[in-house]
Amino acid sequence: MLFIDYLEETAQTLRELTERLQKLDQQYRVCYDRDVRREMSLIKKEIKAKKSEVKHNLLLNLEEFRCLHKYFPDMLQVFMEDEYVGPVLSKKAWLLDFRSVPTKLAAAKLKQLRKWRLQLKDAKKTLVSWIGEVNARAFVATYPVLRGHLQGNLEKDEAMEILDKVDKLLLKEGWLLLISDSLIKIPVTKFMNKIQDLRSKELVAKVEFQRARGKGTVKETEALRKLEKINHKKEHYEKMLTQVLLSNPDYLRSLKKKKHWLSRERYGAFEKFVNTITPHKVKERAWLNEMKKRLEQ
Repeated sequence: MLFIDYLEETAQTLRELTERLQKLDQQYRVCYDRDVRREMSLIKKEIKAKKSEVKHNLLLNLEEFRCLHKYFPDMLQVFMEDEYVGPVLSKKAWLLDFRSVPTKLAAAKLKQLRKWRLQLKDAKKTLVSWIGEVNARAFVATYPVLRGHLQGNLEKDEAMEILDKVDKLLLKEGWLLLISDSLIKIPVTKFMNKIQDLRSKELVAKVEFQRARGKGTVKETEALRKLEKINHKKEHYEKMLTQVLLSNPDYLRSLKKKKHWLSRERYGAFEKFVNTITPHKVKERAWLNEMKKRLEQ
């Protein structure tokens, strides 16, 4: 299935779920029925899960997403503006700007970005206690990172909004460097270490929960909550690591091509994790032919 076919089907599903939710909301405003409210809650969860699925599938099909941007930008723009799948696609659109960067240059750029973000953090602190209008010229003189972003006299809230936007831009730029071949080991190692630490804590928490069973509701509940909290954190970092690896499919494939990748001596937790992730490969010529046939229908 082409990625655009998946997007069309998913947009239709989300549209139907949203319409059902709107009808139930109107019904609930009239009768305040608990069953209606419960059904609304289930549909909201389904919508949330579907949007999460779109994000994951986009990363699995990142090469096709980039091909759409390269060969069919107008078509991709239609999906980006779609009320239902558009917001999810737009949040990941920054991955279209990915470029390979030499190690030394990537490290130097990352160092500069970190300095800018620290400068921006200090600017936000200053702005919190600011009284009256913000003079952009004076503010930029103190915080050069804002040059080109702040102009004229601004209200405090308006200036803070601009600072938040600049922060997001710097963050995305930093991630584009961190997922490059030369630096991707930094987030990969960080997240894998977190996962390993939480896996160890999870084992301990499971034992504690088993011991707490039948020894009072309070102790058992506390032990269960501790286990669930650890498990939730572990799943969070597993998702983060998956997203980082899928953000650079060429690097992910290169890992699996290494000699002795699955040898007993080197087959550890990281290798097991990587083998659960398989990005979809695109052969451009075959894909273009399939897209042309699809558009002719």
